[in-house]
Amino acid sequence: MEEHIEQIEAADWVDMDLLTKDLAGSLLDEEIQAEQQRIEALVNSTDSNADAIDKLRKRLAAMENVRRRVRGAK
Repeated sequence: MEEHIEQIEAADWVDMDLLTKDLAGSLLDEEIQAEQQRIEALVNSTDSNADAIDKLRKRLAAMENVRRRVRGAK
């Protein structure tokens, strides 16, 4: 017996795009965690640099914003 597979009216790349978004979200999670650790290490360092910490925090905020958009949150 042959199984009927319903075809959707969308190009094949649509599915690939969804997988890419999932992967992007996972990679962002990892990079956000690493950035948080870098900030913490710098804050706790005797060579703490306020400008460097500020730049890392801005980068972290940008990554978190992208992650929200990738996941569809507002």
